[in-house]
Amino acid sequence: MATLDLASASAGARLLQHSRAFLLVTVIVAMTTGTTAVVAANFGSVSYDPNSDQIIATMIYDGTNPDHHFSIQWGNCRKVDQPDHAVHQTIDVSILDDQWNDAATKPYTKTVRVPLATLSCRPATVTLRTAPDFHASLEIPARP
Repeated sequence: MATLDLASASAGARLLQHSRAFLLVTVIVAMTTGTTAVVAANFGSVSYDPNSDQIIATMIYDGTNPDHHFSIQWGNCRKVDQPDHAVHQTIDVSILDDQWNDAATKPYTKTVRVPLATLSCRPATVTLRTAPDFHASLEIPARP
């Protein structure tokens, strides 16, 4: 049967406490130094402009420069069952930042215009998405 050495147990407990304190101090120092993190783009305002038949989205992002380019990736149209039998569809649109891994040193905004001239599924609920999981939805009416 093993015997417990109280001196060893006490030393182990002190070592564990010191290790936790060291880890806590390390985390605090890392958080308060000039380290930068990568932060994904998010949406500011999002609206539909009937005059130009476009979605206008203000992208908010952090980076080292204002020259980020945002591309559009369309999803598939999906029909939605409505109680009044009206034809309605939904579609997801991903707005992708070409500098998604740019260090987050300064906040920027950029207006992105999404033309809808070729959007065949209308009326529709369009859900704009950006990484990691920011989204904004708006209703697009039937073709003007």
